[in-house]
Amino acid sequence: MRNVRVFFKKFDECKYISHLDLNRVMLRAVGKSRLDVWRTEGFNQHAYITFALPLSLGFSSECESMDFRLLDDGMDLSLIPEMLNVCLPEGIRVFACDEAKYKPADIDAALYEAVLTADDISAKELYTAFSELLESDEIPVEKKTKKGFKTVNLKEYVRAYSLLLDERSVTLSITLPAGSSTNINPTLFITALEKKTGAEIYYNISRKEIYTKEGVPFA
Repeated sequence: MRNVRVFFKKFDECKYISHLDLNRVMLRAVGKSRLDVWRTEGFNQHAYITFALPLSLGFSSECESMDFRLLDDGMDLSLIPEMLNVCLPEGIRVFACDEAKYKPADIDAALYEAVLTADDISAKELYTAFSELLESDEIPVEKKTKKGFKTVNLKEYVRAYSLLLDERSVTLSITLPAGSSTNINPTLFITALEKKTGAEIYYNISRKEIYTKEGVPFA
């Protein structure tokens, strides 16, 4: 029995599939693929799968992962992506499969890309306002926790970032804490930017990479 990790992308309409529904989609795909995986016991037997870091609804991603136990020790893992892709909707594509190297508890950060636009201010004004915000000493916002809401300083959580301006939009690339202990959603920065500018901001966010405590991609 091997612990296998499948890596997949989630995009287009499928970025609006909730985590619960994603679990159902993947269970169905694993079942249709005829992969010889370990299943739960009892009356309602099903393949046992887990996800390392659930993705926020509406985000696309290039680095999602799903784990399961493969009973066939001799199977060529390079065959698994295509076996699953023929059973999945177009907005979910498996691109790699290997034996799991790190544990989900090893996850420490994630890289996000956010493309921002606004009707009320120009892209240049948006870029200037965001630059000022990110360079400030404090970025206070209300963050929801298990005990309610509390004010946090987002500046303390920024690992690295860059801003790119083009004719109609601003693109933010930002590395933030992620995992079981601390998880910072990039939409909090957009909330702070809306408060600063008074403009409604539209955005598309994609998770580009997930990193371990060692600073290497999660694998």
